[in-house]
Amino acid sequence: MTSSSQPLRLGGVPEHFNLPWHWAIASDALSDLDVVWEDQPGGTGQMLAGLEDGTLDLVSILTEGTVAAIDKGLAATIVAVYVESPLQWGVFTPASSPYSDEAEMEGVRIAISRFRSGSHLMAFIQADRHGWTINEEQFVLTGGLDGARESFAKGESDLFLWDQFMTRPLVDAGEFQQVGVQKTPWPSFVFAARNEILTGRTTEVGRIVDAVVSQAGQLHAKEGIVDELATTYELTPAIAQAWLDSVTFAERGPLDPALAPTVLETLRRADFS
Repeated sequence: MTSSSQPLRLGGVPEHFNLPWHWAIASDALSDLDVVWEDQPGGTGQMLAGLEDGTLDLVSILTEGTVAAIDKGLAATIVAVYVESPLQWGVFTPASSPYSDEAEMEGVRIAISRFRSGSHLMAFIQADRHGWTINEEQFVLTGGLDGARESFAKGESDLFLWDQFMTRPLVDAGEFQQVGVQKTPWPSFVFAARNEILTGRTTEVGRIVDAVVSQAGQLHAKEGIVDELATTYELTPAIAQAWLDSVTFAERGPLDPALAPTVLETLRRADFS
């Protein structure tokens, strides 16, 4: 069992979705807890590895990758839904690409951050939607958004899926071209914790989740939130507002028992294995 004297190690992508985590950590509600936040630029794959090797305890993570990993034996539990609205994955190509429509891109090289990551999984969902056959040889590992940019620049890959709002500045700068949108058919983010942590520190985990949910519930009404999002995450005010209009944070409550079966059924239909 993990000692309660050790800090709880928290993580999530360095994106706008996780601003409520930072507010919660700085709040009086958690001032007596020893917690450490670490940005996870590698996304879901990086966090799943952290949960598996014990370097992360509680994370904000994509639903589909977490459900798939737990189904395959990861010793972790989805504690609650964090973001109820679907994630809007942009489908991107290099700006110089000859492709202007994702429907034309069957068989191209696909940049992904890691195997079992969100960008990997959503490529299968995209393929399922278009009726494509997809194989592992198409994937180019990049480690995250920065790696995908480098891969595009070197001509090593043709397509990349990532959050369309965070990636919009690259489109505006003429580096990426957006050729489509792939929405998740389920709530986008969940709270997931290592089972070992839940064995001895359930109360602390619950307090953190409650504090983050409370802060998330106040996000839309916070004065100056558009400017804060734009400044913190290098977005234009228009893109920050568009994201704000699109996102719905979940209320604290029991998990829908159909969540995991629905995700797994979709992934299996997409031939993700």
